[in-house]
Amino acid sequence: MSLVRFRVISVDDSGPIQKVTGRGEGGERLENLMRPQPDGLTTVPEVGSLGWAQFAGSRERGIVAGLENPDKRPSDQPGGSKILYGPDGQKLNLKPGGAISLEGGDGQTFGMKANGDQVLKPKAAGGKVYLGGDPADGGVFARVMTEAGASPFVFAKVS
Repeated sequence: MSLVRFRVISVDDSGPIQKVTGRGEGGERLENLMRPQPDGLTTVPEVGSLGWAQFAGSRERGIVAGLENPDKRPSDQPGGSKILYGPDGQKLNLKPGGAISLEGGDGQTFGMKANGDQVLKPKAAGGKVYLGGDPADGGVFARVMTEAGASPFVFAKVS
């Protein structure tokens, strides 16, 4: 059984089994290798992602795994961190101690602290927060009153 470092050139995600083509040691082209994925989760690695290919005999019957783009992988995280990250800076972060944060690539963040408090940080350009639903689904929304008056950013569904 052999194991080689692998860099993705292309991905065929059209069938029941994802097939990946890439380069191995010395620039060797490895074509249509199977990429098994766990139940309930599917991803498509970006061109240039790194991982490894494993073979038991023929180079035509290998599998690839561990594919990730090292330039986009969040790093310098504390032990126990779990982060699901996307191609444009999105992150679902399960933090040690029980906190959770969901970050959009546009800088908007939603978080839940271990004590149950929820924190929403709209994007700096004045994103709005809608409580009770999505305005696109219908209903009437009103500005939420604060000590300083009606909020220009937070709206609550009233019907």
